[in-house]
Amino acid sequence: MAIKSEMGETAGEVYKLLESQGPMTLTQLKKKLNARGEMTSYALGWLAREDKIDFVVDKKATYVQLK
Repeated sequence: MAIKSEMGETAGEVYKLLESQGPMTLTQLKKKLNARGEMTSYALGWLAREDKIDFVVDKKATYVQLK
C-alpha cells in the first residue's frame, strides 16, 4: 500500500476513534490503532492540516480531540 493511501486510511481511523471515544493522549491513540508509530503521527498531521483536530496540552500529557 502506498504511504499516502495508508496515511489517509489511518487518518480516517483516528477520526472515527476520537468521534466515538473522545479526547485521548498520543500514546492511547497509538495503542488503540495498532498502527506504525510514525503513521499515527502522519495521520494526525493530515487531520491537523485539514483543521479537524485540536491538541490540548495538560500538565502531564498532550491530548488530541476533534474540533
